Amino acid sequence: MFINLTKGKVISEHVEIADSFLKRAIGLMFRRGYDEALVFPLKGKTSFHGFFCFFPILLICIKDNHVTCKKVLRPWSLETVEGDYVVEMDVRREISVDIGDEVKIDEVGP
Repeated sequence: MFINLTKGKVISEHVEIADSFLKRAIGLMFRRGYDEALVFPLKGKTSFHGFFCFFPILLICIKDNHVTCKKVLRPWSLETVEGDYVVEMDVRREISVDIGDEVKIDEVGP
C-alpha cells in the first residue's frame, strides 16, 4: 500500500517492488496502463527512460519518507531523479501527492 500520511489518503492499494534486475529493466514498458504503484528502491541519482512506454508516467521521488520531486516521464524521453525510492504511476490516474508530503510504502499487494 502507498499512503500519503500528510493528507491521510491511500494513493495506491497495491504496490509492486522492482526488486529484481528484470523488473527494474522492464518497468512499465509495453503496457497500455498501470493501476498500481511500481516502487524502485535506490540510493542516489539515476535515470529513467520512457522507451517502449505507451503512456506518460509520473515519477515520485521519495527521500526520508518525504516526496522530494514529481516529474512526468513522457513516452520516448529521459528523466534523471534522485532519492531513496522512486515510484512509477500512470499519470492519467488521480494521484493525491505533493512535494513535501510524508508518505509510507507497505509491501502489500497482489
